[in-house]
Amino acid sequence: MLSYDPHAIYEKRLERMITFISSLPHKVKILDIGCQTGSVCADLKRLGHEPYGIEIDSKSVDDAHRKYPGIPFIVGNCEREIPFPDSSFDVVWAGEVIEHVGHTDVFINEINRVLRVGGHLILTTPMHNRFKNLYVVLFNFEKHFNPEFPHYRFYSKKSLGSVLGKRGF
Repeated sequence: MLSYDPHAIYEKRLERMITFISSLPHKVKILDIGCQTGSVCADLKRLGHEPYGIEIDSKSVDDAHRKYPGIPFIVGNCEREIPFPDSSFDVVWAGEVIEHVGHTDVFINEINRVLRVGGHLILTTPMHNRFKNLYVVLFNFEKHFNPEFPHYRFYSKKSLGSVLGKRGF
């Protein structure tokens, strides 16, 4: 039988993000949107970068402060505002976040605002294509479309490209 492990998929995406950042010719100032308890920021700091974390859940931010006191973490809702000045970051990482955002227009516009000219947005989201949709319908419908699970949107490559393209990416 087919298997679908979202955690393993996210880990591969995270590894690709770190590989990309490591390939840049200089150390970067990076914002981790949806930083949870800060482990990605800690990995980036160990690589010599300057990470900042933002998370909507205050308990997670408290945990991040305790675990990694040398990294700035803040509580914030990025679908309203990213509380940093314009052109603050070389890179914005939003891994598996956009599908939880109700106001994607504000979210993407805010990312665009805080990115420096020539900066990089690295964004991942669970993809919905025909094959995955068929798998979900046949084997996992109730769990995947649980109304209490906080996914507001589902993206295909085309729909995500459209959302980003309309906002300058």
